[in-house]
Amino acid sequence: MNYYCATKFTDMYVDVQSRQVYNCCKAMPERINLEWLQNNPGHLFNTPTMIKDRKLMLDDKINASCDYGCYKFERQGIVSQRSNAEKVFYAQAHSSLQSLDIILSNDCRLTCAYCGPQWSTTWWRDIEKNGNYNLETVDKRSQNWFKLLSKMKQKNRSTNTKFFDLLLREMKLADKLKFVNVLGGEPLLHNDLSALLNVVPDKEITIVTGLGVASDRLKNFLQKYKSKKIRFKVSAETTGKYFEFLRYGNKWEEFCDKIKMISDSGYELVFGSTITNISLLDFANFYNYFNKDYKIKIQLINDKPFFYPNLLDTQSKNNFKKWYVANPQCDPNKLLASIAKPTASENAKKDLANFVKEFSRRRQIDLSFLPKHFIDWLYS
Repeated sequence: MNYYCATKFTDMYVDVQSRQVYNCCKAMPERINLEWLQNNPGHLFNTPTMIKDRKLMLDDKINASCDYGCYKFERQGIVSQRSNAEKVFYAQAHSSLQSLDIILSNDCRLTCAYCGPQWSTTWWRDIEKNGNYNLETVDKRSQNWFKLLSKMKQKNRSTNTKFFDLLLREMKLADKLKFVNVLGGEPLLHNDLSALLNVVPDKEITIVTGLGVASDRLKNFLQKYKSKKIRFKVSAETTGKYFEFLRYGNKWEEFCDKIKMISDSGYELVFGSTITNISLLDFANFYNYFNKDYKIKIQLINDKPFFYPNLLDTQSKNNFKKWYVANPQCDPNKLLASIAKPTASENAKKDLANFVKEFSRRRQIDLSFLPKHFIDWLYS
């Protein structure tokens, strides 16, 4: 089947503060009617919209929700999230939730370069103060998220709402639920994280974090929940100045101290490394630094063409290929294939140059750490 994806039958992504659910992390959102949910306990994963979309998928037809997140990228020859779905066929449109991703809020102290206002309040404040970035190749819906957030009253952006209470009820009723992933923003900043963790004592819990949190707060959390089955998935892919640029708001040495703190406390830790053209300039150093002790999971960016790995100068590509040949175990084929695609458009290169210049100007970042051959190419 050309349009089937098992994830549509097993996964759900919930943004608590906007009361939106996504039937998989790449799907278009659906805003939940609280009265309907109150009167239909245990059905959050089987809304009429989700049932309709799954029926279309079982008939091997396109549904608009998945076209937004996967099909349109595949038509451009870009690897979509759908390629990572499990190879299992679910024949019924009515299905059972197995994996739940939850965003408690977008509160975050970091402005990671490839993040945005929908996932970071610090990003939102930057755009509110300085204006949006002038980018031609980015979906305008993504660029305008800060306008949406600005219309939401602060009290309505809290998780202390009826929807959050109903969500906790749904989690208790989801008897097939196995995995809970808590996302952000920065989930470790959120006071309601405790309420969520207490509802799922027997589930596999992953906290996806950039560690943009004070060391004392992290230490207290680690001590409080050491009896729970919690895994940390830490977002990082570069070292030193590269890390401090791409994960702006974090300091490299402090970050390494927090990694050690988590490991010493007995928690499982893996890295989620987002690969872009800039992160490829230093990914080898990151991999060599952490690979002996931790798993590193690669994820390719697919919503910002100016960050695609194939948009890179020839010398940087050759440097990475040389390292990759000596370290093919880092990720079979995916990384090499990502830079082997046809050269990206001139508009994407223009966007990259504008973004790097403006992002660093707003934060007064000295770009001298970037290779001269990359800078010369970028502004040629």
